[in-house]
Amino acid sequence: MMSGEILKENHQNVENHPDKKDKLLVIGIGASAGGLEALQQFFHHMPGNSGLCFVVIQHLSPDYKSLMADILGKHTEMTVLQAEDGMEIFPDTVYLIPPKHNLLLKGSHLILEEQIPGRLNHPIDVFFNSLAREGREKAIAVVMSGTGSDGTSGIKAIKENGGLVIVQDPETAKFDGMPRSAMNTGLADFVLSPEEIVEEILNFSNNPSIIKLHEKEVLFSDEETFSHIYSLLKKASGIDFTNYKRTTVLRRIERRMVVTHSASLNEYVNLLMNDKEESNTLSKEILIGVTSFFRDADYFEKLKNEIIYTIVRRTAPNGSIRVWSAGCSTGEEAYSIAILFSEVMNEMNTHRDVKIFATDVDTRAIEQAGKGIFTESIVDDVSAERLARYFTKKNEQYMISKDIRRMIIFAPHNMLSDPPFGKLDLICCRNVMIYFQPVLQRTLFAIFHSALKKEGYLFLGKSETAGEYSNVFLPVCGAEKIYIHKGEGRVDEFTPPAFNIPNIHTVTHRATGIGERDSGDYTIESTYVQFLEKFLPASVILNEANNVVHFFGNYQDYMNIAPGKATFNFFAMIHQDLSLVASTALNRCRSEHEAVTYTGIAVDLKDGRRIVDLTVAPVPGRGKEESGLTAILFFEHHEGDSEEGITEKYDVDITAARRIADLEQELHESQNDLKATIGELETVNEELQAANEELLTANEELQSSNEELQSVNEELYTVNTEYQQKLDELTMLTNDLSNFLSSTMIGILFVDSNLNIRKFTEYVGREFQLMDHDVGRSVQIFAHSFPSEDIVSDAQQVLKNLVPIDREVTSMNGRCYTLRIAPYRTTENSIRGLVITIIDSLGAKK
Repeated sequence: MMSGEILKENHQNVENHPDKKDKLLVIGIGASAGGLEALQQFFHHMPGNSGLCFVVIQHLSPDYKSLMADILGKHTEMTVLQAEDGMEIFPDTVYLIPPKHNLLLKGSHLILEEQIPGRLNHPIDVFFNSLAREGREKAIAVVMSGTGSDGTSGIKAIKENGGLVIVQDPETAKFDGMPRSAMNTGLADFVLSPEEIVEEILNFSNNPSIIKLHEKEVLFSDEETFSHIYSLLKKASGIDFTNYKRTTVLRRIERRMVVTHSASLNEYVNLLMNDKEESNTLSKEILIGVTSFFRDADYFEKLKNEIIYTIVRRTAPNGSIRVWSAGCSTGEEAYSIAILFSEVMNEMNTHRDVKIFATDVDTRAIEQAGKGIFTESIVDDVSAERLARYFTKKNEQYMISKDIRRMIIFAPHNMLSDPPFGKLDLICCRNVMIYFQPVLQRTLFAIFHSALKKEGYLFLGKSETAGEYSNVFLPVCGAEKIYIHKGEGRVDEFTPPAFNIPNIHTVTHRATGIGERDSGDYTIESTYVQFLEKFLPASVILNEANNVVHFFGNYQDYMNIAPGKATFNFFAMIHQDLSLVASTALNRCRSEHEAVTYTGIAVDLKDGRRIVDLTVAPVPGRGKEESGLTAILFFEHHEGDSEEGITEKYDVDITAARRIADLEQELHESQNDLKATIGELETVNEELQAANEELLTANEELQSSNEELQSVNEELYTVNTEYQQKLDELTMLTNDLSNFLSSTMIGILFVDSNLNIRKFTEYVGREFQLMDHDVGRSVQIFAHSFPSEDIVSDAQQVLKNLVPIDREVTSMNGRCYTLRIAPYRTTENSIRGLVITIIDSLGAKK
């Protein structure tokens, strides 16, 4: 039966059973390198009358005519067709993607789109996305053997719409790149071998709850059972799902019942009670942690141009920008915002301290987000320029740059029960509230109201709105769901939520090291220090940064702790009358490496004027080496022998002039060093910039070439596998033909149009005296056993007239044969030589 007739029969079956089309389940199967073997196993075990529709998406070479339809047709009773544009889908049919096209599902028809040459293409993701839109909770996506990450982005859309995701077990796949990439998302419902995948698809399609959900019947109405489920989930995850949308929770429970083969709700509740992992899985299913970079790209572009530029402009250079990405899942949204802020600051040639608080209740998602590592599937969402600038590719993964990662603080956080962040410039909470009942939505808006600055911004998902609270949140970009916060606005419906404030426990730090010391030695050392501090003159020890590291004596007369932020900087504490002389002496001491003393310094203290001497001396280290410390001592002025080192009478004019000269010299040297450094940095910067541009260009070219080569490699592997299948079939056919020719009692001689021998059987070889090495020689040079027959002339006549010759002939040994000379026709009905047949008449009669 021809494929057109089969489709007609399928169409008639659907017309006779109108409900069958409504329940038609479409299974999208993505496979690449090594996928042919898995597909053969899959369809070999799939019944031909399952009532399901299968669409197979492979990576195909654009210049190759696929043999997949012929190959798979031998492993299934279903009709196998190459998809055509606008083709209607029917049950018990397998549709294959044609070369050079992407395939989409629209309603009950397949739509073809031409691929863009030279651009990395992910046909599996394209089809899965369309399948998710059309099939929703009835969509089934299967990812099989292949390299790369095609299919990973698509299964996120399938899962978000409530569909089923099945991945081939990497242990059974020839190439595990695609299966492992899909598994790493954590969204796979099953990881199975091709044979086991068949069982689960049939179980899913035969589950009656699928039909009930489609008809929007109320599946469960036992509130006590639901309360029990909520309590089990809260115990396992710490999240109260009571006020989550009931329809969402119902769908997730129903899907887990199908996956776990639970026959009833009570059976599934018992499973939740006994299996904590299932409780965690259901919690994760309800949360639906599906996200992507720059989701709704035009929305993020609007956010950048209209909002982020405004936030950066209005923030002072030394100010900070605070952003909250609420419900960030695995972090793509937070990284997207950070990239936008980085781009804006680079374009404005400015810098701001940007802090993005990225939170989610799913601790595993937060741990993954903090790593900043993503699969190759992000190339569908991130431009090549951003990939080259903000990511580093390692093996088959992309790692976010450190500059972007530093802008983000990831933390587990329940926005409904944990205290929120405050003084925020922007809150990004997208596709979170769609899963909440109105009471939780009001609570969340109240939290945003208290957390945002006046004229802060709120960025919601495209299916969410703050229209009910226009007194507080005024739309700025209505289509893109961006709102500005009116701090003075009031809404009576807002009730401040009660937050869980964790108890603060006093932490006793256990001292380490001291207890290991000998307590006697420690006591003696302490006594020595107390004695020195009591009897030494007023003095301090400075380090190289001019910070005081130790005080001795009655230093309070000359130094005071300045009000404000605590600091031990010497010049922030020294008496103003001593500041100039101390600075000069300290500079001379460090430059000349000897003690410097200034005498007769008048200081106005609280108890009156006092004349003091000030000595600055280096503190020796071990041996003759300097320790880097400097001692400053304050003495009551007295006449007597001069101290060691340099001693001078203090004169404010001379000291000030000297200090000014020192500072000018330091300034001049610093300016020269700065100019030289700036010149070197400019040169290096220009070189680095040029090198960076070359590297970016080279990286983009290499990345593009690598992706193209990978795609070509997958296509070639698929082509090679199909050719290998055909070669095996041809080898078997050749063996069959060889055995047939060698075992038959009929003499057959194949010659080409020039009467050169192509093949012959052993039986005819005896009558023409042929050997194996005679293949390729002209039959005209060989003698035969029929002297009265001109076989060569007869052969030439048949080639000319294309009319077969049949007659009885007698050999030299007297045996009678039936001789037949007929044209050799190909399947295209072209003449490629002759077939000369000799049949033993006596043997035939017997």
